[in-house]
Amino acid sequence: APWRLLIFGLVAVVLALLAFRLVGLIIPAAERAEVLPPSDIVGPDVILTYWATVLALLGAHAFVLRFVEHRGWDFVWLDRRAARPGALAGGFLIGALAIGVPSLILVGVGWLDVSDAPGPWHTGAVATTMMLLPAAMAEELMIRGYPLAVLRETLGWQGAIVLTSVVFGVLHVFNPNVAVSAIVLVTIAGLFLGALVYQMRSLWAATAAHFAWNLTLAVFLHTAPTEQEVPVGDYRVIDAGPDWATGGAWGPEGGAGAIAGMLVAAALLMRRRRRGVGDAA
Repeated sequence: APWRLLIFGLVAVVLALLAFRLVGLIIPAAERAEVLPPSDIVGPDVILTYWATVLALLGAHAFVLRFVEHRGWDFVWLDRRAARPGALAGGFLIGALAIGVPSLILVGVGWLDVSDAPGPWHTGAVATTMMLLPAAMAEELMIRGYPLAVLRETLGWQGAIVLTSVVFGVLHVFNPNVAVSAIVLVTIAGLFLGALVYQMRSLWAATAAHFAWNLTLAVFLHTAPTEQEVPVGDYRVIDAGPDWATGGAWGPEGGAGAIAGMLVAAALLMRRRRRGVGDAA
């Protein structure tokens, strides 16, 4: 497993450097000040960089699947069956409800407040969405794609999900306002997404859930996912209650409400799968 993962990482880094170089040619540094105003953090170069990362990771997957594993895309749950509409819709719905419902409950009890913000409600919505989709896909490919598949063969499903979730948490230590509790919660989110891959046998479903989670926070609730500011207008959901519930500076996904949402969603998903197995039997 270590050698296979090392090859994957090296290929991904080489392809990413080439992709970033291409982005630099498309939008030269001299032009970025004009194309990307300082007040708008979601600009074309940011979006292109995320998509370049996705393409580099997909290229690395294609390389190792062909020359190292000699297997198809089903090994990393990216095959055609994994992209079935039901899996995509189910993953998106799970991700949106897991954070959306607890957040709305916190708004209802007054622990999250809705404050005014300048501009129309859809300010930055399109650009933010175009950034969040490749960002979610890149993280899933990096953590729960080939690495999870290889570790599953070595450690089994449980060990692979736990290890990749810990790595997922550690990768967020450089986020703004990070705390130990926030890293623990991101690790739990990794367990949640890893369990989704296991239950649905689809990395596309986990990507849809990851994307829906961040989309619900940024575009619909107008609060920053993992404290990464995004342009919003009309209103903003802010902390107004105990940090253990609301997440404090980290935002709603850093509190007990998010944990409860993930646990309930995971329980319902497992119940649905057991029922499907029973019906099939």
